[in-house]
Amino acid sequence: MNSQSGPPGPPTTAGSGKLAVSALAGELFEVVPIALTIFDRELRVLRVNQAMLALTGLTAEEIVGRPAPAVMPEVASAAWDMARHVLATGQASLDVEIIDVTRLRWPEERIHRVSCYPLRDCCGATVAVGQAVVDVTDQRRAEAERDAVERRLRLLGRASGLVGASLDLAATLQELVELVVPEFTDECVVLLTDEPMDPDARPHPLLMRRVVWAHLPGAPPLPGADATAGRLLKMWPGTPGHLALTLGRPIHLTFDQEMVDRIAIPGTEDYHRHFGIRSGLAVPLVAGGEFHGVVHFGLGPSGRIYTDVDARTAGELGSRIASAIANARAYARQRAAAITLQRSVLPGDVPTVEGLDVAWRYEPGTAGTEVGGDWFDVIPLSAGRVALVIGDVMGRGLTAAAAMGQVRAAVRAFAALDLTAADVLTNLDDLVRAIGTGPDGTLVSAIYAIWEPATASITVANAGHLPPAMRDPDGQVHLLDGGGDTHDVILGVGRQTVTETRYRFPVGSTLALFTDGLVESATIDIDEGTGHLLRVLARPGTLDATADRLLTFLDRTDGYDDDVALLLVHAATPTTAYTNTVVLTPEPRAAKIARSVATTSLTEWKLPELLDIAELLVSELVTNAIRYAATPLELAIRRGRHALYVEVSDNDSRVPRLLHPAADDEGGRGLQLVAGFAADWGARPTRTGKTVWFQLDLGEPD
Repeated sequence: MNSQSGPPGPPTTAGSGKLAVSALAGELFEVVPIALTIFDRELRVLRVNQAMLALTGLTAEEIVGRPAPAVMPEVASAAWDMARHVLATGQASLDVEIIDVTRLRWPEERIHRVSCYPLRDCCGATVAVGQAVVDVTDQRRAEAERDAVERRLRLLGRASGLVGASLDLAATLQELVELVVPEFTDECVVLLTDEPMDPDARPHPLLMRRVVWAHLPGAPPLPGADATAGRLLKMWPGTPGHLALTLGRPIHLTFDQEMVDRIAIPGTEDYHRHFGIRSGLAVPLVAGGEFHGVVHFGLGPSGRIYTDVDARTAGELGSRIASAIANARAYARQRAAAITLQRSVLPGDVPTVEGLDVAWRYEPGTAGTEVGGDWFDVIPLSAGRVALVIGDVMGRGLTAAAAMGQVRAAVRAFAALDLTAADVLTNLDDLVRAIGTGPDGTLVSAIYAIWEPATASITVANAGHLPPAMRDPDGQVHLLDGGGDTHDVILGVGRQTVTETRYRFPVGSTLALFTDGLVESATIDIDEGTGHLLRVLARPGTLDATADRLLTFLDRTDGYDDDVALLLVHAATPTTAYTNTVVLTPEPRAAKIARSVATTSLTEWKLPELLDIAELLVSELVTNAIRYAATPLELAIRRGRHALYVEVSDNDSRVPRLLHPAADDEGGRGLQLVAGFAADWGARPTRTGKTVWFQLDLGEPD
């Protein structure tokens, strides 16, 4: 006989194993934390576990053996429809979320995830249905809160992006209100003060203007509401706008009849009544310690109600809107100051130039951009000559405008010295480098051109600027690039010598000086723009028409961020027809020849009243040149419309000085005679020496 140690083992027969599994399944049915119920084909409860009893608040005696829809009428009918579908088809229906209520949590709605399974007999027929119910209310609420937080963060992030995207206040505010409607609000109204104010001031009444108003898409327009846009509105104490300023934080508004009657936004009362705005928030717009206005958010048509979390979101939106307003207003003040400064140093009126027609255009960058340092000038010089200037100070804003003012003033000072074109820019380079010693630095491109009516020519010096374009009398158009080596030195880089090139400029010629804003943009490269300029310049037409056509090439309807300066000059009348030029050798008879040339010229031009004085002064200048220069001379006499110009040029660089001789001195009185009898006189350096000149006025022409 074999003995056994230890406790007896489990039953080993198949029947006993099934019994054990069945007992385990029954125990598991009871303890599993999922609410389980078994219904027969009449939806009577056959079995229910503890989790289901806890969910329903019923006892087993109250529910088992009875029809479930009658015992639990508060349960959504969709749950019973699922069970009937499973009994009818034998197909399981899984994970359907149903919103219903339970007795224990009445009247709170709960979200249940319901699954129904067919239970079959040994022949495979569906004789019952098992139902599993999981309460997912807390999970869905957590997910909803998470989604709400994410939406809030996305909303605030997009609002922040709009704040820095543009400095155009109206456009920025419009985009902001379109962002929050309908995502955050059904209605949004922004009211602004005319100027920033101290939040502690709290005037009675508070004056603001409605600048933006947006409501749900598709809403019918409110008749007469647009008439209040921009109109000064009075916000008395107790109204939402004044209350928000007083408390300094977002405030909840309930739009009952009393509130609608008191609201101080003329034109919106009917809107609130018609669309049923019932819940609102008024948010003060404060940035940098300054109060700028109030934004109103309203809910009604959507059925939503603002919560404390929404109030915090509205406060953050208000902070971003206030920042946008503060930035735009600060920029507007700076831009206005820069434009005022810039326009004050630009020519108020281009002088009339004998022999030339002149047209000009200047356009600052459009709103939302800072002004630049573009400028132009037309400067009368000696003997009827004229300096034509175009330039561009690199940079934007007040710094560039201020630097431009200094540079333009310096150019005019150098022009007053009657320097050559190249010398003006060479000297200007030293000034620009001195200006640029600050932290921002300064670089300037410029063209200085001198029109010479006596020779019908123009001398161009270019420092890093786009070359000017010329239209010849025969219609041919080309750039004055000086052979490609005279415009590669920008001012402010270092000590470099600027060169100059002389070009013929006969009657019928047109010269265009311009800055890069005329021919270049973010979408058009400079070669394409320059090609267009040359084509337009080749077309016949007046200077004004040509200037207008050039400005229409770049589209500025949606804003443009660069200044444009354009100067067009056209040789309209001949200037050499009344010019006599003669070369004299440095010998005593040269003075006699000069007097003879002067007499012949004035007689031919029918100016006998000037013969004596002209002969005297010409003789003095030529004699002085023979005595001190001892080089070949060139005498040029030119009759203009209003004056007679006489120039004596030699190859000696020493400029004569006006002396004050004593009574017994034998010399030194020649230039005193010139200074005493001429309307104007002077001396200027040239590339090869100097030119001494004087001017006699003719009076008004017939």
